[in-house]
Amino acid sequence: MGQATALLFQDVAVYDPPKGHTDVAALARCPVSFVCVPTPTLSNGRCDLSFVYAAVSQVAPILSDKQVLVIRSTVPPGTVRQLEESFPNTHFASNPEFLRAHRMAEDALRPSRVVIGADTVYSRQMLLKTYHSRLGRRVSYVVTDSVTAEFIKYAANCFLATKVTYAQELRKATRRIGAHYEDVVRAVGLDPRIGPGDEWFIDGLTDECLPKDLEAFTSLLRSWGTDRRLLETVRQLKDEALPVRAAK
Repeated sequence: MGQATALLFQDVAVYDPPKGHTDVAALARCPVSFVCVPTPTLSNGRCDLSFVYAAVSQVAPILSDKQVLVIRSTVPPGTVRQLEESFPNTHFASNPEFLRAHRMAEDALRPSRVVIGADTVYSRQMLLKTYHSRLGRRVSYVVTDSVTAEFIKYAANCFLATKVTYAQELRKATRRIGAHYEDVVRAVGLDPRIGPGDEWFIDGLTDECLPKDLEAFTSLLRSWGTDRRLLETVRQLKDEALPVRAAK
């Protein structure tokens, strides 16, 4: 994700000690900095935010009140607002990524949409200006608050995980009766309410994020006391539809 983000914006400074980029001061000249760190799943299903807080703790102190720190990693709704409370002198925003694992560079340069979640006008304008400078207005922008932006990422990935699980069940059924799976999903995908997509052919993909985010979002729904029956069922089937791989 970090490499894909850097590819889009080109003239970037990078702080990534494990990969040899150890000069955090280099970010001091950047009007916008993106946090692109892993958020693995804890044993209780929750999202591990330790890498996010570690990165923010390193970067926030060197930023001025004219710079914006953008959380690109997938985080639970409300994370940016918690960061705003912990680091009150820093401008934050949420900018979830929607990169396909096998097409990260392509999706970075030609995104299907750009979601910007900011709780202040300043952060919103700075992030929009940054994206407009590279992508212009040729993509769809969804500008909202940080909580909604964080929710959008989970909603999207869990819907895709559901679509993948459904696709797996359809394929088993077509094989059982001798129907042509490719023709079925092509015809179904032509319905604009459903749509085509790689998710119909998940065997050709490697996407460790869908099962991880499905696990985390289901855990969040459980903690909120909201209905989660559909996603609980998808989660129970995910090992068959999407083998879990260690998050990078």
